[in-house]
Amino acid sequence: MVEIVINKDKCDACGECVDVCPSGVYEIKDEKAEPINIEDCVECCACIDVCPNGAIEHSSC
Repeated sequence: MVEIVINKDKCDACGECVDVCPSGVYEIKDEKAEPINIEDCVECCACIDVCPNGAIEHSSC
């Protein structure tokens, strides 16, 4: 199973991960990105590439 961790200190809720994810894994909650549908992740790693703050850790990328 894929593991996704958001570093809350680095995340500024820019929404880039929400916009780029083809599977709708992310949503902004409480002013931070939150992986809510991890089971839908297609392991494309676009979220890692697009995050300007390096706030996403993804077990497949």
